[in-house]
Amino acid sequence: MKKILLTFAALAVIGYTANAQGTATRMSLIEEYTGENCGPCAAYNPDFWALVTGSTNPSKCIQITYMEPIPSTGWFYQQNTPVNDARIQYYQTYFNSATGVSGEEFTPSDVRDGLYTDAGSGAMNISSFTQADIDSMYGVNSPFSITVTSAWDATYSNVNTTVTVTNATTTTYAPTGANFYLRLALVQTLDFATPPGNNGESHFHNVVRQMYPNATGTAMAASWAPGATQTYTFTCAVPSYVDKAQSPFMVAWVQNDNDLTVQQAAQSATLPAPADDARLWTTSGPSGLVCATGTYSVTHSTLLVNNGSNTLTSAIIYYSADGGALSSYAWSGSLTASSSISVTMPAIPVTVGADVYHTIYDSVAMPNGSPSLNPAVAVAGGSFFVENSAGQTLPYGTSFEANDTNYFATDLSADGNGWGVYYSGSSTSLGHSGTYAAGDLLGYNNAGEQNILIMPEVNITTPATTNLTFYEAYSELAAGSTTKLEVVYSTDCGTTWTSVWNMSGSSMATLPANSSTIEVPTSSSQYALRTASLSAIPAGVVMLGFRYTMGNGNTIWIDDAKVAVSTGVANVAANVETKLYPNPAKDEATLSFNLNNASDVTIQIVDGLGRVVSVVANEKMDAGAHSLTINTAALASGVYNVTMHTEEGTSNERLTVIK
Repeated sequence: MKKILLTFAALAVIGYTANAQGTATRMSLIEEYTGENCGPCAAYNPDFWALVTGSTNPSKCIQITYMEPIPSTGWFYQQNTPVNDARIQYYQTYFNSATGVSGEEFTPSDVRDGLYTDAGSGAMNISSFTQADIDSMYGVNSPFSITVTSAWDATYSNVNTTVTVTNATTTTYAPTGANFYLRLALVQTLDFATPPGNNGESHFHNVVRQMYPNATGTAMAASWAPGATQTYTFTCAVPSYVDKAQSPFMVAWVQNDNDLTVQQAAQSATLPAPADDARLWTTSGPSGLVCATGTYSVTHSTLLVNNGSNTLTSAIIYYSADGGALSSYAWSGSLTASSSISVTMPAIPVTVGADVYHTIYDSVAMPNGSPSLNPAVAVAGGSFFVENSAGQTLPYGTSFEANDTNYFATDLSADGNGWGVYYSGSSTSLGHSGTYAAGDLLGYNNAGEQNILIMPEVNITTPATTNLTFYEAYSELAAGSTTKLEVVYSTDCGTTWTSVWNMSGSSMATLPANSSTIEVPTSSSQYALRTASLSAIPAGVVMLGFRYTMGNGNTIWIDDAKVAVSTGVANVAANVETKLYPNPAKDEATLSFNLNNASDVTIQIVDGLGRVVSVVANEKMDAGAHSLTINTAALASGVYNVTMHTEEGTSNERLTVIK
């Protein structure tokens, strides 16, 4: 079973010995590793960042942040992948080699002045970082002093930086095996209108945006005479994704690659924002689910922000939908520094075809008639989902593979969690018949979480003989789950929903219970075939969905969903009817049948309200004759359906239970 988890690596302790003649107090460097998709990071980061920025700590330490792809790759990490990867590999390679301990980085973690501690003890997890750690790191003398000065060039394209390093001791400083490098990073604190990942974080402190000339740094002399000074100058090209108005600054540090100890660190003053600068903070289009046919007229607004120091009086806003030609809108007004205004844009027509997300793209240019100096914040975008209300003809199915995007997920709990389509990340089959499957795992261990995964609207002409078949895999946190899965339908574009089928608790479970990590299927045998009768749905165009209500559940997965007219018993066993006897039954009954081909088979007992009250079989069966005993002793008197689902069709037998 594949488990998605955060791994703690066991690494040895390596100490730092201060130079006895040091006359400069070391400014400590704390390098943090976090991720926009890391749940624990969102929990621990606020306190960690509050600590390093609180009281007098900014005069004792510099904290910088790298984005890591743990537990999964995110957009924010991908902006600066070479630097992020290089800095984690820098430490990992050394410690694996020096200690013989194999491990991997975890988040949220930190490296303190280039030194690992024992990750197994939790000492490197930022949750254990304290004021005492800062004080002990700061109380070390350093052989070096550093000054850093920086300024924009005329076009705000480069940061011209000068770093001066001085031997602050009264003796020659040349430790055995010294291999000094000067490292320089462009750093800034970032706030996003919407979280860049799935852990809910929108604030990130002192993120490394680029390193110069690269993550390797600049080689320095191994021996320094008393009072020796070396000046390094850099022309630092600023990446296009950097927001120049969010107070960037430069951080420099001297590091000994022989043992990775950081000898000294320093930072420049923050760089000023451009005087004339405009940004688009958010784009707001249609919300929720839209049902339409033909041409749909999109109305949207964009939030214009004055990012500069001068009052913003004019700008050009460009806009388009679905990658079409850009149109322009001339905005004028009066926005003081840091203020914003919502601008309603002209309507854009889009053609309704398949059920898909449509995109809106906005960009702003020419603030106060001047060329834009900050392209990173000049764009904003959004998306909205349109269901083609004409309805799909039957049979219709979806396998949630990479090119299958015609589904929509609601968030009834309004907490940012819900259904998504997930990829195994390897050749391992996450889905029943492919590498993708729909899953609800972000509500993991979140009792009461409720969301609906919506399929395209379908045109049902004969509800009495129409079924929805799908494959389901489910893991409980522990036995006794109250989690429920329902098949629901809507005739008013998702405003109201009616349930026509449900399963709950342990009857859904196909995966092992797991209370500590997310449980993920790795083979088709871990899925169960389910069939929901749609006989209670009115004829016509309807919307179908899977409603999942979390109750002590781990994860649920859906794949290979298909709406089709049932072809009856003949598809299960040609020319051979299923037999159910005795009928009526008191304590038990026998179901006999014949399979022409090997098949996944699920046999369920369904009550008069459409609820699955018992699962008789859920397994792969060989071709040939089969006979199964159905325990009816625990069933109340009444009429039930014994429903058999195979890969070729469905059969129903009515069973009367008497007491």
